[in-house]
Amino acid sequence: MPDSTSAMPGAIHNGGPWSDAATFVQRLSEKLNSFEWTGAESISSELIQRLDKSLEPFPLDPAKQILNMLRRKRQLRPMELVADALIRSGQSAPHIRRQYAQAMIDQGNLSSPVMLLTALASDNSVSLGERAEAKGLLGRIYKQLYINGGDPRNPRQQENLRKAVASYYEVYQSDPQCYLWHGINVVALIARAHRDNISPEIPEDEGEIAQRIVSEIARKADSDSITFWDRATLVEASVALKKFAEATEQLIYFVSDVNADAFETNSLYRQLTEVWQITSDSPQGASLLTILRAGQLRSPGGQVELRREDITGGLQAVFGRDKYEPFSWLQRAMKRCTGIARIEDLTGEKHGSGFLLDVSDFFDSAAADPLLLTNFHVINPNGAYPGIQPENAVAVFEAANGQYKVKKILWCSEIQKLDATLVSLEKIEPTSLSCPLKPTPEPFDPQSKPRVYVIGYPWGGPLSISLQDSEWLDQDDRVLHYRTPTDQGSSGSPVFDQKHWTVVGLHHKGKSDMPRLHGQTGTYEANEAISIAAIRQAIRESGIKPS
Repeated sequence: MPDSTSAMPGAIHNGGPWSDAATFVQRLSEKLNSFEWTGAESISSELIQRLDKSLEPFPLDPAKQILNMLRRKRQLRPMELVADALIRSGQSAPHIRRQYAQAMIDQGNLSSPVMLLTALASDNSVSLGERAEAKGLLGRIYKQLYINGGDPRNPRQQENLRKAVASYYEVYQSDPQCYLWHGINVVALIARAHRDNISPEIPEDEGEIAQRIVSEIARKADSDSITFWDRATLVEASVALKKFAEATEQLIYFVSDVNADAFETNSLYRQLTEVWQITSDSPQGASLLTILRAGQLRSPGGQVELRREDITGGLQAVFGRDKYEPFSWLQRAMKRCTGIARIEDLTGEKHGSGFLLDVSDFFDSAAADPLLLTNFHVINPNGAYPGIQPENAVAVFEAANGQYKVKKILWCSEIQKLDATLVSLEKIEPTSLSCPLKPTPEPFDPQSKPRVYVIGYPWGGPLSISLQDSEWLDQDDRVLHYRTPTDQGSSGSPVFDQKHWTVVGLHHKGKSDMPRLHGQTGTYEANEAISIAAIRQAIRESGIKPS
């Protein structure tokens, strides 16, 4: 596991040029917790400018809080830049230097932090805890270098693996009761070394260490002091001991913990897939990865890329915010994915997303061909930029492994109206599209402050669920506003309600200065969808036939 320490809010120093340090912490916390990434970057930039002009270093406690908040929301580039500015302005405490290294490592910069961490780890004036964390991060670097190398026969990569084991093991041996995350990394890497036919040069078996870790955490559990990081450690220990039922139980506790944020869920996912090499091919692996992906969906700051094997299998699991609850909502989400397409032109250039409609919800008669809804600015009669003409458009259903050519436009509404186009599809490759999406069966209730989810193909990449910030904001008769993040390529994606995974809107655009609805003054960061109810009403009023 990566560095598991967290800087908790503490006393803020008052007086001097940084008397407003608490204000920076509060403002940044508000932006990060509401997932206003642009606002968070703006506050970070403001702080960096102040740091470059200040004659005194920023107070340590709020500096720790700021870096920790940025890390937990995986705002890694601002974290790196703020840490760099803190150091050059004179705030060079070991914790700040270590977090600077952490930010670089998590962005894939694996060479630059080595000297910084080596100096920290060997500095006797630095606390034992900070030196242990620095050595752990050195282990993380060598571990990642080995994983990235992808060739266990390469002597240089073998040496990276041994360095990783040695870095973690030195810390774990110094205090096995304290440094459990170092110990579980030793377990994972010894197991990986054995699978890759490499001698880890450690005189212990991974099973022995794993059992000691389980026993140590069991003692903590008796005093109710077990943390979500302990649960993550128990997941790995149970995998090492081949106790997959226990691993599943501990993973459910982990993803159910409200304190497990994007950093924590992504870290465990990386460890299970990259180091333990767990895949969806086995029942045990499918169960673990499905639950962990669900945790990524539920945790603020999480985003999931979906692969076809994740959609077509391994969905029997339970998950709950308190402890256990039926997991049918995730099963419904995965099923919906088979009805969502990436819109390409005949050369393969990506233009947006679209989704199948349930014909019976929009028409009184049946349709001979599948019907797909997307934005007018994705497909339109004249191919007006940035869209394409229907005769040049192809719908690629990644989860259903099929392609359909757009046959013709049945109905459309220009951008300034409903920004929607309804097309019929003609099969290209033999496949069966079995999941047209249904509009919400009941009025969208804004009073319940629901979450809304977006599934599509951001940047034309893999099919992805966007739930980093799924807060609903406002709506009128035409549009819905929400904070669920999207990117280019998300245009035409379905927007789903939280309760039923039914469609409430057609994603349309996003702006950092979106005008508020209902005549309210001001703007906010928001995405906008066209109400599916408004689209359905317009289609019905047009009098068109489905084929």
